[in-house]
Amino acid sequence: MDLPSNLSTASEVASTPTLLSDNEDVASETDVDSSGGAESTQSEPLPLIKPLSCDVKEKKKRSIEDVELANLENPASSKRSKREAQKAHTVTVHEARGSIDTARRRFLHHHRSLFLPLLSPNTGIFDAIGKHLEEVGDDQSLVPLHEIDEQPRLVQGQMKDYQLHGLSFLVWMYRNGMNCILGDEMGLGKTLQTLSFFAYIKDHTKGQQDPHLVVCPLSVLPAWLTEAERWIPSFKVLRFHGQKSERDRLKNEIRANGLACDIMVTTYDTYVAEDRWFKTRRWFCCVLDEGHKIKNADTNVSSKLQGLGSLYRLILTGTPVQNNLFELWSILHWLYPTVFTQASERLFKAAFDLGGGQYSLPFLKATEKLLAMIMLRRTKATVEISVPPREELTVFLPMTEAQRFWTYRLLTRIDSVDLQKIFDSKIEDVPENEGRKEVQAHLAQQVMRSSTGQKDRWKKLMNLLMQLRKVCDHPYLLPNAEPEPYAIGEHLVASSSKLVVLDKLLADILPKGERVLLFTQWTNMLDLLEDFMALRGIPYARLDGSTTRARRALDIKLFQQEHSPYQVFLISTKAGGLGINLTKASTVVLVDSDWNPQNDLQAIARAHRIGQTKRVRVLRLICRGSVEDQMLDRIRRKLFLSLKVMGSDNTTEDANESQMKIGELLNILRKGSNALQDNAGAGSMGLSEFVHADIKDILDASKERDDARTAKAKVLEGVSKDEVDEKLLQDAEEEERKLLAGVVRVQSRLFEGKFVPQSKRPSNADIAKEWQDIQKRDHQDRIIKVDGMEMIAEHLSPVVPTQLADTPQKHAKRSKKKHEHQDWCIYCRDGGELFLCSFCPRVFHAKCHGVSKRELQRTSFVSCAQHKCANCGRSTSDAGGMLFRCRTCPEAFCEDCLPDGDIDAIGDELPELLALNYRPTTSAFYIHCDECRQRSETDPEWWAAWQEEFQAAEKQLAGGM
Repeated sequence: MDLPSNLSTASEVASTPTLLSDNEDVASETDVDSSGGAESTQSEPLPLIKPLSCDVKEKKKRSIEDVELANLENPASSKRSKREAQKAHTVTVHEARGSIDTARRRFLHHHRSLFLPLLSPNTGIFDAIGKHLEEVGDDQSLVPLHEIDEQPRLVQGQMKDYQLHGLSFLVWMYRNGMNCILGDEMGLGKTLQTLSFFAYIKDHTKGQQDPHLVVCPLSVLPAWLTEAERWIPSFKVLRFHGQKSERDRLKNEIRANGLACDIMVTTYDTYVAEDRWFKTRRWFCCVLDEGHKIKNADTNVSSKLQGLGSLYRLILTGTPVQNNLFELWSILHWLYPTVFTQASERLFKAAFDLGGGQYSLPFLKATEKLLAMIMLRRTKATVEISVPPREELTVFLPMTEAQRFWTYRLLTRIDSVDLQKIFDSKIEDVPENEGRKEVQAHLAQQVMRSSTGQKDRWKKLMNLLMQLRKVCDHPYLLPNAEPEPYAIGEHLVASSSKLVVLDKLLADILPKGERVLLFTQWTNMLDLLEDFMALRGIPYARLDGSTTRARRALDIKLFQQEHSPYQVFLISTKAGGLGINLTKASTVVLVDSDWNPQNDLQAIARAHRIGQTKRVRVLRLICRGSVEDQMLDRIRRKLFLSLKVMGSDNTTEDANESQMKIGELLNILRKGSNALQDNAGAGSMGLSEFVHADIKDILDASKERDDARTAKAKVLEGVSKDEVDEKLLQDAEEEERKLLAGVVRVQSRLFEGKFVPQSKRPSNADIAKEWQDIQKRDHQDRIIKVDGMEMIAEHLSPVVPTQLADTPQKHAKRSKKKHEHQDWCIYCRDGGELFLCSFCPRVFHAKCHGVSKRELQRTSFVSCAQHKCANCGRSTSDAGGMLFRCRTCPEAFCEDCLPDGDIDAIGDELPELLALNYRPTTSAFYIHCDECRQRSETDPEWWAAWQEEFQAAEKQLAGGM
C-alpha cells in the first residue's frame, strides 16, 4: 500500500502501543474539510464508535469478569487484572481511531478542492489518500448534516435553537472524522455547546470512555467548572491546576485510583509545565478554549500542544483571524498537521503582509471558503437572542498640558520645553482647575530639575512609539515623570485627559447604580487607576496577570452579585478579556486600544453577552492628533482581514448576508484616523472647554463627529432603492482596494497634524543662559515653592499652590513592626495557656486545636486552623493562593468548598486585626461563613457580643490613627 509515512491504516493503528505517542497522534490527524452535506448522498449514519467484532466483545467481557473475580479472591493480582482491562479498552479505542481515520480520509478526498488552493503545488497527500481509499474499497458516502432538535438527555436547562444547531455541526464534523472550529462571536455560549457535545457523545457511546481534556486561559477556568456543574451535573469534572505540590498530589491520586473523571480542565501554563504527563494519557476529545492562544506556531505552548493524543480536536475562538494569515495557518496546523505542513506555511505568510502592503485576494477567498466548511461562525446580529444591542462611541479628547509637555519632550529629546506654548491659556481660579495648578507647579519643577543638570531616565527610552502611547494614557507612566515624593492628589486627574473624562463619567453614572468595566493595556495604568479610585472613594476590584485564580473567581462572583461591594472593575485587556462573564456592567470603557482589534472586541464581550439585560455602552478613549489617533487606520485594516476571511456564518449566500458584510465593511471605514486632518471641526473641543464641560456635552460632541463620518462613509444619498445594492458593492470593492493598498505606518513624530523634528541637545552654555533669563524676570507673583525649593516661573498663573495636596504618599513602606496577637482562643474565646499562630494574630488552646502541648512545643512554626481548608484540608498555596477565613469562627474554606450562592463578604482586612498591626494579605479574604450567619439569626446574644467586639476594634483603630 503506497501511503505517506505519516498516514496509517486502521490495522496499523490497532497494533500501536497502549499509550499514544506523538507520532501516533499526528498519524490520526489526516484531515478533511466539512461542508459537503449538500453534495453527499444519503446513507446510513456512520456510528460514533465502530462496532466491535464478536471476538473482541467476548474478549472484553471475559476480561471484565476476570478483573472482578481476581479482586475478590486474590488482591495481589489486581495489577494484572487492571492491565487486562486496559488492554480490552485499548482495543476499543484503536477500533474507534481506525473508524475516525477512515472517515477523515473520505471527507478530505471529497473536499480536496477546498484545501488544494492553500497548499504547495507539489503536495501529494490527496493523491495518496485517494489511492488508499481505492485499495481498501471504501464505498461509503459522507455523513450528511442532520439537525438535532432535542438536546441530550444529560443536559439540564434549556438550550437555544442556535445552540442546538451548533451541537448539530459539532456532531456532523465528528462523525465525518473532522476536527473543527466553533467560532461563534464572544458571548453566544460556546462553552455550553461544547458541554452538550460531550453529553451527546456519552449518550451514544457504550462502554468505558476516555475523559475529555479542556485547555483554557486561567481567567475562564472557574467558568468551565461552574458551567459544567450547571448544565451537565452528572459529569465528574476535575480541575488540574495549582503549584507543583498540588499538581504532584493530583498525579499521585490519579496514579493510585485512575483518572476517574469525565472532563479534566487545565490552563495553558499548567499544560506547558506538565505536557509530558498529559501526553501519557489517552483523551477522547481535546478542546482549546480561546484557541487563538496558539496563533503563533513558534511559541512554546503551540509546539507542546502538537502530538497530544486524542480522538478528536476542537478549537473554541471568536477570533481565529486577528493580525495576519500566518495565525490562521497555526490553527489549521494544529487541527490538521498532516495536511497543513511546514511547506504551506510560507504561502499564508505571503498572502497577507500588512507591514509590506502585500495581499492576495484569491488566497483570501480560498481561506474564506475553507473556513466556511470547517468553522461555524455566528454573530449576535445573525441569531435570535435576548441580548440588547450595544452602543459604541469613540471619544476624541484634547491632551492636557502635562501630556503635551511630555510628548514634546520625547519628540525633541531636549531638557527644556517652552511652557508658554504648553499653557496657551490662563487658568482661572476655579475649583475645576485646582489639579491643573498642581500640574503647573510640577512641570515647572521638571524644567528646573533638568536645567540644573539632573539626569532623566526618560532620555534613554528606546521605543518612542510605546512611550508616546503611554503618555496618551497618563504621563506618570514614564520614569521620573511623577512628583517626588508622590502623593495622591488632584494633579493625578488633571495630568491626563482620560482621567478627567473618567472622573466626569463615573460621577454621572455610579450614583444611578450602574457598574463599569475599565480596560487598559498597561498594568502601571491600573496602578494609577487604583490611586484614582482611592482618591474618589470608589469601591473597585482589579484583575491582571498577577491575580491568583482564587482571587479572580472571588472578584468576578462578588461583582456579579445583586448587592455587590464593587462598582468598578479594573481589568488588564489581555489578562481579563477572555471568557469571563461580567454582565452586571452596563458601561465598558477602553482606556486605550490594542494593536490587535480582536482583543478589544473580546474585552467588550465580557459585558455584551448572554445574560445581559441592559443596553451596553462602549466608550473608546483616544487622544486627538496623537499616535493613538493614527493607530486607528491600521486597526481597521486588521478588522477588514477578519471580516474578509471569516465573515460568513456558514449559511448559504443570500442578499441579506451580502448586505450585512458590506455594512460591516463600511462601518470599518468610519473607524479611520483623522490624525492627518485639521483638528477643528465636528466634535473638536479645546482643553479649557473640555475641562469645564459636563460629560453629556463631551459625549455629544464626539457623537456629532461620529455622525459626520458616518454620513461621509455611506455615500448613499441620492441613490434610488433599486441601485442601492449595486452601489454598496461598488463602494465595498473600492474600499477593499484602499484598505489593502500601500503600507500603513504610525509616524511617531506626527503630533497634532504637524511633523516635530528632533532638536539638537542644548549645550551647557544654552542652559546657563536660559536659567539667567529666568532669574532676571520680574519677581512679583512669580515665586513658587515646590518640595521646599523656591523657583521663578513667569509662565505660571499668579496663584500657585505652595505644596502638593496633603494626601498619603503612595507605596509608603509598611511598618516592619511584628503584629501582636489576640488575647483569647479562636475556638472558645477564653484565655489561659495559649499558643500563638506563627502567621497571623490568632491564638488557641492546644486542646481546642486537637493536638497535645508537647507536639506544639516541638514544632518550630505553629499555624491556626485558618491556614487550611476546613473541608478538604488543603493549604493556602494548594488551594489556589487564597482561603476564605471566617471572622467569627476558626474555619476557613477554599474556593471549591464554599457553599453555593452569594458570599457574605467582609473584605481583605478586619479592624480588629488592623489594630494589632496585621495588614491585609493576598492569601486571605474574610467572610461570615454560613454556619455563623445562621447562628447570628438564632442566637442574638452571641451576635451582640461580637458586635461589641467589632465596635471596640474600630474605636481602637480610629484612636491609633
